[in-house]
Amino acid sequence: MMPIRFATVEDIPGMVSLGQRMHAITRFRQFVFDGARVAQALHAALTDGKSRYVCLVAIDSKGKLVGALLAVLEQHMFSSQLTASIMHYDVLPESRMGGWGVRLLRAFEQWAKNRKVFEISFGINSGTEQTTVGRFASKMGFEKVGENFVKELG
Repeated sequence: MMPIRFATVEDIPGMVSLGQRMHAITRFRQFVFDGARVAQALHAALTDGKSRYVCLVAIDSKGKLVGALLAVLEQHMFSSQLTASIMHYDVLPESRMGGWGVRLLRAFEQWAKNRKVFEISFGINSGTEQTTVGRFASKMGFEKVGENFVKELG
């Protein structure tokens, strides 16, 4: 059985390491990676933000963190209905095709349903594997409703 569970503060170093690996292979590599800042933000989400944030982790049979999903619960400014947006979602390249991504997303969906969320969403803004991730999202029941645009100013 491949465990998917809620992240704890003890998982933060592993999540920072996972984030650094993902940072290096996406368009975000042009940004300076600040592991201390990532750790601080994760700590705040896992402690102070428990009612607003969810962080799920995928742990392999050796106890290694191989994937994570961080999402936020919000209300649109025009409605009191709840939405949940995925802020970060990844599985290590060598662990893909093992069911981790599906299980993380299904666990997130269940978390959202338990909170009576009206809509869940995520965007693809890594600049890599957009077609593959788009096909995956469609297979998981998501509908494409927009695009991401970026303009570098630095």
